[in-house]
Amino acid sequence: MTNTQSRLKVFLGKTGKQVGTLSYTNQNGRQNSVFDYSQSWKEDPNSFSIAPSMPLKTGRFFANSQNQSLAFPLAICDSCPDAWGAKVVRKALRSDGLKRKVNDFDLLTLVDDFSSVGALRYMDEQGEFLTTSPLKGGLRAPPLIEMKRLAEAARALERSEENKSDIEILRRPGASLGGARPKASVYDTDKRRLLIAKFTGAGETKPTERVEVLTLNLASRVKLNASKASLYCLSDKEPIALIERFDRTANGNRRLYVSAQTFMDAPQAADNCTYTEIADQLRHNASEPEQQLHELFGRVAFTILVSNSDDHLKNMGFLLTSPNKWELSPMFDVNPDPDRAEDQIDLKTWISEESGPSASIEALIDAAEWFGLTREYAAEKVCAMAEVISSTWKLEAKAVGLNPSQIRDYHLAFENSETSYALNLGQPKVPGSDFNEEPKAHDNQEPDGPQPSF
Repeated sequence: MTNTQSRLKVFLGKTGKQVGTLSYTNQNGRQNSVFDYSQSWKEDPNSFSIAPSMPLKTGRFFANSQNQSLAFPLAICDSCPDAWGAKVVRKALRSDGLKRKVNDFDLLTLVDDFSSVGALRYMDEQGEFLTTSPLKGGLRAPPLIEMKRLAEAARALERSEENKSDIEILRRPGASLGGARPKASVYDTDKRRLLIAKFTGAGETKPTERVEVLTLNLASRVKLNASKASLYCLSDKEPIALIERFDRTANGNRRLYVSAQTFMDAPQAADNCTYTEIADQLRHNASEPEQQLHELFGRVAFTILVSNSDDHLKNMGFLLTSPNKWELSPMFDVNPDPDRAEDQIDLKTWISEESGPSASIEALIDAAEWFGLTREYAAEKVCAMAEVISSTWKLEAKAVGLNPSQIRDYHLAFENSETSYALNLGQPKVPGSDFNEEPKAHDNQEPDGPQPSF
């Protein structure tokens, strides 16, 4: 029989303010935790809830691994590594000689504080933030010049051919946004910023990294708020997608981030949550509800028009804009499906209960009022987006290095029955919908207005 108990103090960025305490218990494999807001945080005139589903007035939040994937309240789960990061942690602990089963507390505490997602930071009972030993030169995330070595290590781990050196360089980058594909946080020493590097998988046959950059750039072209993305090519056959971390400011401060799973208080990322339900939450919790509802509508339309079938709740997120007010984070992890059937793909997050999983422009326009739009305005907006996507995606594809054969392979992802339906809705008349001008989202400007950072 085993019974372990551990505690962590939870702090907010560089503020020195303790927002709460996380207590964890493992009784014979039954894992439980409770998060308590600290009294000092409750009394702070500038305090706020760390997630809409965790109001300050409630105070204590319990969780266990029987009802969800990890035994922590969801806002804490967002600090844990994704599927790829968890694989790295398990390999690292096995390399260190750990004999017992890796538990959820291990996953949380093996994330390096420097590169962890969002603004929450964790201090152990010895009064130290959770850090691994620094790399050569004092860096806590590998620099861009280590990209080739990181890619080699990730490929070795995928093939179960890794050595201790591979594990050591992969374990330091910490948690990241997204899923099971090989990736790491890296540090751009010239621009002093954190990036997510996504590597070509072992045995990869599709140009996934190039297409992700293509798609994010295309989203910016249709005026959606998308993550800034670029390519770093070790060779023609080994491109690496570099995604700028939007949970960090230009001066290195942190922004409070929660996944859509946490925002919606959904136990599992694959729960049948709907976009109309997300719209309802935004209506109550966004600092600019109308703008955010329109942005969400545009993202759903874009998801359908580019055949993204990976729109689960962990692939969407929110950033704090002011106490207890949130906005959609920039888009990330948008993955067009080149093998879609001509007639339909299924969404992981449904448009509405009535539409089910069907990725349908018609169903989206039927739900337009949930996003604060008239049917006419919604139709014009979708038509305008479809025109830009269908007329420019091949240009974007060539710009990221797709060859003619690969462009043909991805044809149905970007030009399909839903694209045709959208194009037949008529000529766009939406004010300010001149999507063909140079997209502003490709520059390196900070978002307009003050953004809380810690």
